[in-house]
Amino acid sequence: METHKRGQINKYDVIWFGMLAGLLIPAIALLLFWYVKFYPTVSLEYFFKVQFTPSVIMKIVSLCALPDLLLFYIFMRKEMYLAGKGVIGAVILLLIITILIKL
Repeated sequence: METHKRGQINKYDVIWFGMLAGLLIPAIALLLFWYVKFYPTVSLEYFFKVQFTPSVIMKIVSLCALPDLLLFYIFMRKEMYLAGKGVIGAVILLLIITILIKL
């Protein structure tokens, strides 16, 4: 098992990896939310068609962005600062989407 040493270059420490992870984690959180709360009674198609009103979308996007905080923390602990910047970019993108929906 390799250990991460100070100064060692990590191939995943790039901004695009952090941005991709920062956008995928909220999508996975959304699917997990649907599975835990609605799965037996509500289909995924119905969930996306009917449940998504502007006010509900804002709440869901906001809640789904919370796991990005954990991802950011993990990247900082592993000294993957560029990937952490990508996560911040993804959170800002989610913020912009939320603001545009509100308008």
